[in-house]
Amino acid sequence: MKSVLTVLASALIAVSAPAFAMSHGGGKMDDKKVDCTKAENKDKKECKDAPKK
Repeated sequence: MKSVLTVLASALIAVSAPAFAMSHGGGKMDDKKVDCTKAENKDKKECKDAPKK
């Protein structure tokens, strides 16, 4: 019984490891985008070049 629980726990860890690594490894993906809806970003180059919506 102890070995069955060990195998199940190992399988769970092996299956969840890639998802855990992806959620913590990437960091902030779109850190170069500027939020042009905020007033403090209206003078930035990215917001001046962006088309108005």
